[in-house]
Amino acid sequence: MTPLQNPTVSIIIPALNEAGHIARALHSIGPIGGDVECLVVDGGSSDKTCDVVRHWPGVKLLTTASPGRARQMNIGASAARGDILIFLHGDCGLPAGAITGVRETCAGNEIVGGSFCLAFNRRHWVLDLCSLASRINHPLTTYGDQAQFMRRDAYLAIGGFQEWPLMEDLEIQYRLKQRGRLIKIRQPVVSSDRRYRKRGPLMHQAFNIWLVIMYLIGVSPIRLAKWYRPAVQTG
Repeated sequence: MTPLQNPTVSIIIPALNEAGHIARALHSIGPIGGDVECLVVDGGSSDKTCDVVRHWPGVKLLTTASPGRARQMNIGASAARGDILIFLHGDCGLPAGAITGVRETCAGNEIVGGSFCLAFNRRHWVLDLCSLASRINHPLTTYGDQAQFMRRDAYLAIGGFQEWPLMEDLEIQYRLKQRGRLIKIRQPVVSSDRRYRKRGPLMHQAFNIWLVIMYLIGVSPIRLAKWYRPAVQTG
């Protein structure tokens, strides 16, 4: 692929009822404008998510009546103008210097994208092990909450995310790797632990591993989503 010279960057945030977290995600980006843009794609929030985004300087708000993280990310990417796309979950925060790190990583002609390592907003031995595993540069230890990024030309060449309810973040890596290398940046994205609270970190992580195994042996992401949503619903 052609080397990028002074690439522009687009941060795309799919959001649904993230009023309690979206400000932290936006704050972690730093100044928005010029060669850095941010697009939040709201999937029909019933809380104050859109109000927070509308009042944030420089952020573009897009909305869709049909929520779905993969679909929202594709909508954001289609409206983005950056040479590099960063997909940031609404309950996660980028590390300091993230945009510079992504630019440097994607400057050559062999790197098509990558992700960051992962940390959580509280300490627990299970969460610490998840963070440690996230340092391994492999699709099975890399997921959307690690702020996946990719060159726009690579994203377009593979047709974007599969609009599945789950596993779109895992699946896209295998297609990207056919175009070039994926890199793991050592600085961690900080994610909320909220999805681990209902069952507890150990049970929820075991459930996550089981879901991945089911996907790898051929169970449909649509069926997996029917099992996943009740497990993470916090009421």
